[in-house]
Amino acid sequence: MSDLNKAPNDFFNNWNKINSMSYRNVIELHVKRSSEKKILALIQFELDQFSANVQKDLVISETSSFYQEISSLFRDSNWWSTATVTDACKYYLNCARNNISHFEDYVEADSDLSQNEKNEIFALYQLCTLFVSWNAIKEKKIREIIDIRKSIFFR
Repeated sequence: MSDLNKAPNDFFNNWNKINSMSYRNVIELHVKRSSEKKILALIQFELDQFSANVQKDLVISETSSFYQEISSLFRDSNWWSTATVTDACKYYLNCARNNISHFEDYVEADSDLSQNEKNEIFALYQLCTLFVSWNAIKEKKIREIIDIRKSIFFR
C-alpha cells in the first residue's frame, strides 16, 4: 500500500527548491510525454482525492468560473516566461479561494499546513497542471503562448 502523503510531503518539503523551477518546463514535459487520454485519466485520479461535494466544483466545464480564471493564463505569455512551480501552486490556490467555497479559508501554500491541507493543495496543483497540459496538447496557440514544443519539430 502506498503512502498517500508522500508526494504532497515531498512537494512541500522541497518548496525552496521548486521555487526556482520553471513551471513552463513542467507543462512541456507533460505535453511531450502524455496524451489527451492519459491526462484525462490522471485528472480523474486527482479529482478522486477530494470529497464528493468538492469534486462537483472541480469538474472541468466551460462554465466553471474556476477554470475560466485559470484559462486566463492561456493569454499571458509574460506570466509563462517567469512563473515557477511555486508561483503556479499559489496562483491555483488563489483561483480556488476565489471560486470554490471549500478553499475560501485556506492559508497560503507556503504557510504551516495540516496534512489534509497539504494533500488537497497538492492535488489541486496537480489537477490544474493537468488541465493546462491537456489544453496545451489540444491547442497550438496555447503552446505558442506558453512557448513550448509538442515535439522536436512541432509547436
